[in-house]
Amino acid sequence: MRIFWYTIVALIAAMALPYSIINQIMGYFDRSVMDPILPIDSWVPFVAWTFIIYLTLYLYYPAAAWFGRNSDERIREMFAFYQALFVMTWAVNLIFILFPTEVYIRDQIPESVRSGEGFWGFWYGDLMHNTDMPYNAWPSLHVVQSLMIVMLLRHWKIVYGWKEVFAWVAWVALCISVMTTKQHFFFDLFTGIITGICCWYWMCIPAMKAANNDEWKEAFPSD
Repeated sequence: MRIFWYTIVALIAAMALPYSIINQIMGYFDRSVMDPILPIDSWVPFVAWTFIIYLTLYLYYPAAAWFGRNSDERIREMFAFYQALFVMTWAVNLIFILFPTEVYIRDQIPESVRSGEGFWGFWYGDLMHNTDMPYNAWPSLHVVQSLMIVMLLRHWKIVYGWKEVFAWVAWVALCISVMTTKQHFFFDLFTGIITGICCWYWMCIPAMKAANNDEWKEAFPSD
């Protein structure tokens, strides 16, 4: 159980905090070097309640740590996976710094919501928009990280049959929510999917295979 909590603390320290700091810095400079808007970004409506689906990302992080603690082999693979996830996240953070992109489609949200009026106004105007500046756009880390974790659970056969169908439906809903909350452009979603697939096959799988070598087995011996 300690491994689970250590992993959660490491996730916060190595990914969540750096993201927030970079996001605030980019918001302070208020500089945008590109405009990736497409017609679909205007066609997709703002749907306030999908904020709830948007927040489900934070269920993915503990899921990988929770199911990864069950055996020595899986613990090794979990640590290898998170190493790849950390590297990918920091690479994306570098993109946020080098290519800041303003997500100005928040203007499509009703003014009353953006100004904090009503129930959803609190969640959007008072909470999310005050803590998450409209930068750190592409690729969407919501999409990249959640996709990699779904692929991991599938690899471990945690999700199969109807559970896998549910997992993919939930993930697609999360992807849609990044647009219906006006947090991301479609370009961010698309590049997030491409980045997640590339990271899974070129980083995570090789890293998890290497986790079964003698050095890893010595650190985490099997029973």
